[in-house]
Amino acid sequence: MAVVEGAVSEVFRAVDLTGVFANAVLGGVIARHEGLDPVGFAALAIMSGLGGGAIRDTLLQHGTPIALTDYAYLLTALGAAALTFVVHVRGPLWDQAWPVVDAVALGTWAATGAQKTLAVGLGWLPAVLLGTITAVGGGAVRDIVLRRVPTVLGGNTLYATCAVAASAVMVALSLTGHPTTGLVAATLTGAALCLLARRRGWILPQGDSWSPSQVVVRSRDRLRVRVLGRRQRPDPKEKPMTSASPVSAVLAGLPAVRGWQEDFYRDLHADPELSHQERRTAAAVAARLNEFGYQVHEGVGGTGVVGLLANGAGPTVLLRADMDALPVREATGLPYASTVTATDDDGTQVPVMHACGHDAHVTCLLGAAALLAQGRERWAGTLVALFQPAEETGDGARGMVADGLADLVGPVSVALGQHVLPMPAGQVGTRRGAVLSAADSLRITVHGRGGHGSMPQATVDPVVLAAMIVVRLQTIIAREVPPDEPAVLTIGSIQAGTKSNIISDHAVLQVNIRSYSDQTRRTILDAIHRIVTAECQASGSPSPPQFELFDRYPLTDNDPAATDRVADALVAHFGERAVRLPLQTASEDFSDIPTALGVPYTYWGIGGTDPDTYRAAEAAGTLSRDIPVNHSARFAPVIQPTLDTGTEALVTAALAWLAPVSAPASAPAAPVRHGT
Repeated sequence: MAVVEGAVSEVFRAVDLTGVFANAVLGGVIARHEGLDPVGFAALAIMSGLGGGAIRDTLLQHGTPIALTDYAYLLTALGAAALTFVVHVRGPLWDQAWPVVDAVALGTWAATGAQKTLAVGLGWLPAVLLGTITAVGGGAVRDIVLRRVPTVLGGNTLYATCAVAASAVMVALSLTGHPTTGLVAATLTGAALCLLARRRGWILPQGDSWSPSQVVVRSRDRLRVRVLGRRQRPDPKEKPMTSASPVSAVLAGLPAVRGWQEDFYRDLHADPELSHQERRTAAAVAARLNEFGYQVHEGVGGTGVVGLLANGAGPTVLLRADMDALPVREATGLPYASTVTATDDDGTQVPVMHACGHDAHVTCLLGAAALLAQGRERWAGTLVALFQPAEETGDGARGMVADGLADLVGPVSVALGQHVLPMPAGQVGTRRGAVLSAADSLRITVHGRGGHGSMPQATVDPVVLAAMIVVRLQTIIAREVPPDEPAVLTIGSIQAGTKSNIISDHAVLQVNIRSYSDQTRRTILDAIHRIVTAECQASGSPSPPQFELFDRYPLTDNDPAATDRVADALVAHFGERAVRLPLQTASEDFSDIPTALGVPYTYWGIGGTDPDTYRAAEAAGTLSRDIPVNHSARFAPVIQPTLDTGTEALVTAALAWLAPVSAPASAPAAPVRHGT
């Protein structure tokens, strides 16, 4: 029997080349987003485009794989690679196109794999099997090269199941004498099932209670169990998947979420927005929350977004992420680096970059929101997904509170937040008590008497006055704050004069302080007032100094009980990757929200630095030199495992309150708490 003959041969070749093109596009886009060089980019795209067919032909032992003998295959893969290299696809349009391309890739190769197996004389069962292997082969090879778990092995998706169905359609129609129709029908079947599974969130059940005859279908308002050949109504007294923990059951959906998450992150990183200007980001967040089935409130405190998901009686857990970026010119060299500029509040055109990781925060919270919506049968209560604007200006949280946040969300049980930090990616760190400093910025204006630079005797020079103040302020931390009390004082700006031969009549200093207790804060502020006033008097200043307090951030002081609860849950999930977070000198306005709501809170850190790079710098003693920190133009968290870790941490922490409590058969050993 000829391998593929006549009209069937032409249709087979067209369908097979369509699969090559679709898979090569997927490989090229992923290569572009991973930042591979041109050689690596081409290799990954071609490998994805030709991988499934090569595996098929090799397993059939039917001579040299057709991809190596028919130049149309190689040229098609190269064309797709060139297209994705020249056209940097990203954004909402690609978010919609990606599932279609992926579905077409699966359907075409399932059809051709099954048909070619039948054509060489093998039976229907090998045809279904090899059709499935062909369909998932290119993507599996690509994922393995990128050191990822192949999508087909994600455990919870119906990816391979769709390929089996498409292969079965091909076999059925071919054996009944309609191979050409079978190629088209199988392609459409596989593609349609793949798209439907993505849209409806179909997954395979997890745990010991799984039966091959069942497929669990999660919808927005109920859990249904479909049994092949007939419908079965779930026993209301029996909870599905009882053997799996709530955390593992909910996180089983992570592989399916990961695909859009990574693309969403790259798009957000490439198109950042300044504080109070997060309109595009807010719209993208609201669209996703609506898609997940949340009650969505937009424009809270300006551009803030709040999603509510009520799921029966139980606690209300608030998860928060900040959305704004910084006026920094990006220097990461990433293929998705920002080139955006915007007009700031002063009317100045400035570069904009997500230099503090807020793009990762948004993406992780959206992923957690999606997973908790899909897995709502494993928890009870209400989830509040809060996306806050203007953290970098210190007034975003207060703006949401002032705009009626408390009335919007109702009584809240606990508020939870996290931040990506320059620590090894994959780690998550918690800390009881003070974790982020309080911050105060002061603008101090000192007055002199101006004049000609050649006649200083007739002036009171504010530059000399400011210089003396700078020197004396350094003694506050060294001599007035106890050695065991962390505190920081920085003079970040001095401005005076306009010309070298003119002595100005005033100087402006901008001072920033960080403290971890109200007493220390008051000590530092009082000392600043005392020293500045005394120096002005000593210099004969004609007017008293002026003090303006601005950009104040509250102390982030983690509630001990809430922190212990989260730390225990994170240790149970992450094991040794859950660590104790060192005291941080950065500041946040997150705590303004739980303080206003009158609820406990805890705030933890996740690592964003490549672990190998971090360990090498640590061993060399060059962490401060070689590891970019937040607000640096080179700060760019590695996409994975950063996004997975942040998403898993939010889900795990939320379920520490939302998951139903059941008494274990025997009390387990208490986990070692690293986060206190």
